Amino acid sequence: MRGLTLELAPGRLVAVVGPSGSGKTTALLTLAGLLPPAAGVVTLDGVDVTSVPNEQRAARVVLAAEDAHVFGTSVLENLRVARGDVTADEADALLREVGLGAWLHALPDGLDTLLGPDGRSVSGGERRRLLVARALAAPAPLVLLDEPVEHLDAATADDLVRRLAARTGRGFVVVTHRTTALEHADLVVRVHADGSLVAGTHAELLATDAEHRADAAAQAAASDPSAPEPPDGEGPRG
Repeated sequence: MRGLTLELAPGRLVAVVGPSGSGKTTALLTLAGLLPPAAGVVTLDGVDVTSVPNEQRAARVVLAAEDAHVFGTSVLENLRVARGDVTADEADALLREVGLGAWLHALPDGLDTLLGPDGRSVSGGERRRLLVARALAAPAPLVLLDEPVEHLDAATADDLVRRLAARTGRGFVVVTHRTTALEHADLVVRVHADGSLVAGTHAELLATDAEHRADAAAQAAASDPSAPEPPDGEGPRG
């Protein structure tokens, strides 16, 4: 990925889309201050993020990595990893917000249900949404999410992206393969396989970027059989 320039602030959602291996996760780790930038600089409140003490950085930025750990303890205690004083009512609301209300209701002991080691007792989609709920429980105003809708059906995935976009008071960078809910994003960064970037609103990229347009058409067709097929040779790319 070359030439990424963006500003993230509370109330703003930036989506990053593109093929696997194009550097999207590396960009998130760099924005979180966990990797040094290959070029340029990342600042947090005007200060080089790599020079900000870990505790201060964690209070401002939270990262839900694709491979983040789910602990072999209760659902509630997994959320309290992000903030130790999360109440049962807050946990319930967070899980409902990410679409896990029915899942929670079906658990034998609700929030006190014990999860298996590394979340083995939950599905891939449940795990991703649990990690999103944990990130939302953190007090940090800036939230970085790596593929939060992986393993979800199209409708559930798009609903979650829309819910995140509707949140106020938090800034989000969302790495996602879904393009069909990005009309609510303030900025969409499309990463091409060669590392080049194009940025704009979802509508702007639909009008100007063939790869973005093809992805959106293919995903819409997969979700709605009545949707038009993408042009020949322009299927989904990641």
